[in-house]
Amino acid sequence: MVVTSAPTYVATGEVLKIISPLDLTPLRFLMAAVIIGGWFALRKKKLLLRKADVLLVAGISVLGYGAYGTLLNLGQTTVPAGTASLLLNTSPVFAFLLAYLVLGERTSLRGILGMGIATVGVLVITVLGPGELGFDWNALVILAASLVLAAYLIWQQPILARVPPVEMVFWGCLVGGITTLPTATYNLHPGQWTWMTIVALLVLVISSTVLAYSFWNISLAGTSVAEGGSLLFAVPIFSLALGWLVLGQVPTAASVIGGCIAVSGVLLLSRGQNVPHHPDKEEEVMTTPPVVEEVVALSLKQEQSDALRDAVRQAVDHIGARLATISLWRPARGDLIRVYSTLPDIYRFGGISAALGDDWSQQCVVRLESFIAESPAHLQTDAFEHHETLAALRLGAGINAVIQLNGRFLGCLNLMDSPGSYSKEDLTAASAIADGLGPVLDTISTELGSFNR
Repeated sequence: MVVTSAPTYVATGEVLKIISPLDLTPLRFLMAAVIIGGWFALRKKKLLLRKADVLLVAGISVLGYGAYGTLLNLGQTTVPAGTASLLLNTSPVFAFLLAYLVLGERTSLRGILGMGIATVGVLVITVLGPGELGFDWNALVILAASLVLAAYLIWQQPILARVPPVEMVFWGCLVGGITTLPTATYNLHPGQWTWMTIVALLVLVISSTVLAYSFWNISLAGTSVAEGGSLLFAVPIFSLALGWLVLGQVPTAASVIGGCIAVSGVLLLSRGQNVPHHPDKEEEVMTTPPVVEEVVALSLKQEQSDALRDAVRQAVDHIGARLATISLWRPARGDLIRVYSTLPDIYRFGGISAALGDDWSQQCVVRLESFIAESPAHLQTDAFEHHETLAALRLGAGINAVIQLNGRFLGCLNLMDSPGSYSKEDLTAASAIADGLGPVLDTISTELGSFNR
């Protein structure tokens, strides 16, 4: 994210020599939307945005793409690339404060110290080392963009648990680009474009938008606003170097020293242990309501319940899971009925999962293939339901291990934990445990035959 973001300010400054700032915003983001949309089409990737989140995503897109992009372009008409980068990348400070107030995020003393050191580094650059980088009144516009960027970080963070990071970039570019069209002058002057203009525009669209925004959202989806946003402090170092090499804006000694201080602060902050909003996992469970689903009354024999419990205990001890469930397949109805749950007050015994999509059915029921979801974005498939509940429990990774017997699909062993908790080795171990549950679920399915009709 840092490397692909760094050319943003140099590329923007070059393109603004020919294209007006109000024209550049829709041009940049709509071109990026076309590229991401084409990539989705080639990979036949489904868009997972739900109707309930449309207005929220639209608002985030207008703020984080339309408003931010326009302010940045307007400010950079006179503010040099290095200075723009320095000013804009103070946004993690605002984001950290907003995350503290709005999301309840906390960080350790080491994290706070890192944030302070990084801030000192930026101040050293901006106060002691302007040199050829210089300030003017448009610096205030860049500062406004920094505030908008911080608010965007806070507003977007929760939605990344429901909308995949790269898809969020697609919607942001599309909506942000369209909403800024009314302010455009449509005076692109293509006849005046030089090869430098074309190269700078391509870099701005591909590197600084498609790639940088995607990497940024992926990093934010797996961490906190304070830690993920703090990576922006490293961007000015690369921007200063590019400004020097490409635009001839030579940084002063104070800029170099301040940059080293800022990077040190980023490294320290990245090692700071983030403290969750809820003081412990038990409170998360106590404050999370049961999922909304149909529940049927059923009973199992004691030896069946013991076998399911022992399998889950083995999985939790050897693999790890904050939520573990076992579900029985009902072929006549095409749904799953929960026969074991480690969080029965939320994911209830007898709960039915009926909203199962074709992709899940083909992979699990037909091909008998288990799979792993390593991050919140990977949970956004038709194999997982109740995304709001998963987010409330801070569950961002899952294993769906197929239970089968003699080539016949019988159900699933599902394990859920924090983002990044599972590996391919864990999937192999969970699949081995699931294989041992085949005879048990086969017996249960036979004895509960009436539920299949």
